[in-house]
Amino acid sequence: MAKRTKKPPVKPEKRREWLNRVEKGETPPQIAESDQFDVRTVRKHVELARLERDVQQARSAVLRDALESHYRDLMETTRNIEGQVFAEALVSLEKDQPLMTGLRQHMPRSPLWGNLKSWNQTLTELTTLKDTIRQKLVASIKDDRKLNAIVSRGASGIITAIAEVLLFQMQEWSRGREGLEIDCDIHLEKASEGLVSMRYGFSHFGEIGESDAKTIKAVLIDLESGLKKRSEYLEMEKLYSRLARLKKGISEVLTVVLLRRIVPGRCKYCPL
Repeated sequence: MAKRTKKPPVKPEKRREWLNRVEKGETPPQIAESDQFDVRTVRKHVELARLERDVQQARSAVLRDALESHYRDLMETTRNIEGQVFAEALVSLEKDQPLMTGLRQHMPRSPLWGNLKSWNQTLTELTTLKDTIRQKLVASIKDDRKLNAIVSRGASGIITAIAEVLLFQMQEWSRGREGLEIDCDIHLEKASEGLVSMRYGFSHFGEIGESDAKTIKAVLIDLESGLKKRSEYLEMEKLYSRLARLKKGISEVLTVVLLRRIVPGRCKYCPL
């Protein structure tokens, strides 16, 4: 009786070859005869190759879905930053925000992070400056004797209303915008007998006498004429100019990320 020769183990590439041949129409008995293997071995390894392929395809599908979800999360984070910058709001850069941390790890050398830090600093400086301007405007308005009689009749809210609309004018002008036009944007509506409801743009002065409305308009004209001479106005111009440059730089980076739909590099949250 001839000595039986032990076949070497079937390697993965061999069983993948057998699976390919089966799928092209060759039968396991034909493969067994051609390659001199037991038909049971061929059948076993063809099924094993099919299982390995199915598992690999399943893993690839899971990985693909995980990657797509990861990039969607990063794109959503990018859009959130874009929205906050568009709204001129502070952008949170705290380390306890996983997706922001992930985006930073993907783009560690991007100018985005330095620009966002400067963006937040500039907005904070603007907020402080506006508070200072508001306080000084209120003081100036209170010092205007022409308003004493109106305020003494209970219209104390007029001081705040005038201060807010003047602050608005300073913001608009310092950004190169037109702002409100006093001859077009002051609106008077008949209220009760002898009174009118006065509004200048968004700012309401309540129900006052017609002569009081003329006085308030004169005060507004006088105060507006001196707004651009204030040192705070020049500081506001500088800060808004810086803000515009930062917004442009930030938007350029975000636009590239959003149009590419993926970000380079890796982070600790990447599926791979």
